[in-house]
Amino acid sequence: MVTGKPLKLYRFPDDPHLPALPAAVSAVDARDLLTKYVDIRPRRVRLEIVRYRPASRAVIRCTTSGKMKDIGRSIIYCRVMRPRAVSRLLTAATLVESSGFVLPRMVGCWAEGGVVWNVRIPGINVRDLVYDGAPPEPHLILDHLEHLWSTPVPEDVRTRNILSGFQTVQRTLSHLLQEQESKELLERIVETLEPWVKQWRPTVLAHNDFYDDQMLFIPNTGSLALVDFEETALGDPMLDVGNMLAHLSRSVQMGAPQAVESYWSRFRDTALGRFGWERRDLDLREAYCLFRLATNPFQSLNETWREEILAGLSVADHVLKRAA
Repeated sequence: MVTGKPLKLYRFPDDPHLPALPAAVSAVDARDLLTKYVDIRPRRVRLEIVRYRPASRAVIRCTTSGKMKDIGRSIIYCRVMRPRAVSRLLTAATLVESSGFVLPRMVGCWAEGGVVWNVRIPGINVRDLVYDGAPPEPHLILDHLEHLWSTPVPEDVRTRNILSGFQTVQRTLSHLLQEQESKELLERIVETLEPWVKQWRPTVLAHNDFYDDQMLFIPNTGSLALVDFEETALGDPMLDVGNMLAHLSRSVQMGAPQAVESYWSRFRDTALGRFGWERRDLDLREAYCLFRLATNPFQSLNETWREEILAGLSVADHVLKRAA
């Protein structure tokens, strides 16, 4: 029991929230789905699981022997989600177009099953560039974000609820961390963050899950592509930047090269100077995002999940002390 409800276990790929997942990860069934929904008839399909978040989403890379008319050799990404999330993804894609980011082209959709197929964008993962010490200039990224934040918000766009997510993470960590010192660390962070979370209100259209691993740099055009954008909704510009900083901080905490910490500093200073934000306001958002990421090691069932959770919380605690 973590949140007062019975704990449910199931074996991959039989995820009851993602009804199409078993077919999507089966080479035979995946080939049939490509034939039916993408209009490609491959002789063979090679599948690689890129990402899987239980009860939420999965991304599978499909390399096929067939060709599409204007693609050449077919490398297609299959995105599996809850069926009701498909319409949200399609709406988000329309909204994000105004940002100027290059977006993956959709070549097939099975709405009832919760599956969308996109063409691969040839580019270099921005996280890899950050690690190598050759990342895009912060202003290039911020230009696109600023275009997104200034996009008129349709009346029916949903509003992000950060309080619910905060409380879920708090309950989970309260259950997982039973040692006195760990409890005190958690209580100290919650005591500082909770008042801010409760008074937070969205202001503009925002990405809401923005970080380096979501982007590709396309060398021949010098442009940036955004590969994941389904959380786009009413949000907060500083939370988008704070989430980027939190992921960079987390990488540093996990032993990333010095280049990552240097880019964290450059990106933070550039955003503060460009938008005239208060450092404390941005620090609070980075700490919130670090707190939200703290349960990831447990969800991934890493062998050292407890140590990784505590290390992540310690970074959030450090950022909050900097904000005080």
